[in-house]
Amino acid sequence: MDAVPPQISARLARSRDLFHRLPANARLLLIRLKSMGDCLLLTSPVRALKAEFPSFRVSILVDHRFADVFEGNPDIDEIIPIRGKGGTIGRLLTRSFDAIVNLHGGPTSLLYARCARGLRIGGEHFQHAWLYGGSFPRPNPAIHTVASTLEVFRWLGVRADTPPPLRYDAHPDAAARVNARLADAAAAGRSLPIRDREPPSAPRYVVVHPASVMATKRWPADRFAALVTWLQQAGLRVVLTCGPGEDALVAEIQQTTPAALALPGLSIPELAELIRGARCYVGNDSGPMHLATAVGTPTVAIWGSSSSVRWHPWGVEQRVVQNPFACNPCPGYRCLVASSPLCIESVTVAQVQTAVQDLLHRH
Repeated sequence: MDAVPPQISARLARSRDLFHRLPANARLLLIRLKSMGDCLLLTSPVRALKAEFPSFRVSILVDHRFADVFEGNPDIDEIIPIRGKGGTIGRLLTRSFDAIVNLHGGPTSLLYARCARGLRIGGEHFQHAWLYGGSFPRPNPAIHTVASTLEVFRWLGVRADTPPPLRYDAHPDAAARVNARLADAAAAGRSLPIRDREPPSAPRYVVVHPASVMATKRWPADRFAALVTWLQQAGLRVVLTCGPGEDALVAEIQQTTPAALALPGLSIPELAELIRGARCYVGNDSGPMHLATAVGTPTVAIWGSSSSVRWHPWGVEQRVVQNPFACNPCPGYRCLVASSPLCIESVTVAQVQTAVQDLLHRH
């Protein structure tokens, strides 16, 4: 590690192997405010943490929109959902923890970390790092986020060398609701029949999620429509999904693929169970892509502006469809070299078809 100022070095030393100096039933607060993908990727390092320190009580502070990522996870003992800054501050002011580990960074997460009582740990690269009682080194930007977060946990005392798989356990109630909607759709004849040669137990559909928050990560809708048409011609059902406010994108695709079933408005558990039952998942770099990997579904990821080294599907059979660009990766808020995002637009339908064919053939 590069030389750092003495005061930073002291904070690094204070947090090194911290977990081994805590009581056996230590209370930890992990701060991971958002987003869906970041929260899902955290489930692997937390799994390693609880495997080594099973008596630790792990609480997690997270935006209420993503609290369901951790719901039912046996490695998480308490979820503290954020539903407004004032109320969250009030709750935290009454709480005490043996250690508070801020994995988010930024001023809001620092404010929350300062409200609760306990040894506060943050990255040495965080803004106002001097306000933390202990620090962890800057994560390695050249490896996957799961592995770099495990390195943070290893600094704090976890001994695992290899990150375990992501975790999203089954939600039977959500699965029942999804299966009911699929059955209703089949009864209404809104999806293509399955080829007769498939065994009854085989997953019957492919989930296609065409949305992503950033335009630089969003493959054009007309190409998704062409892909859906190709899947249907191959005798596969297609289920289109989207998040809040993204219905228009799915509707645009359905204009040319009316037989595709759209299931908008699913909760995170419902979306997880839908994907868990799929033959494969196809989508952009997004939170649902990481949800697909967490439930173990083979995944095809269509890639644009972000780093596929840092964010590719983790721990499942997967294919990343990406073309090389000298400007990749970039922040992704807008294309910095052209009027539209050339990286994601350069991906052809044929490239994605090849990836899907390969994945389906292997499974």
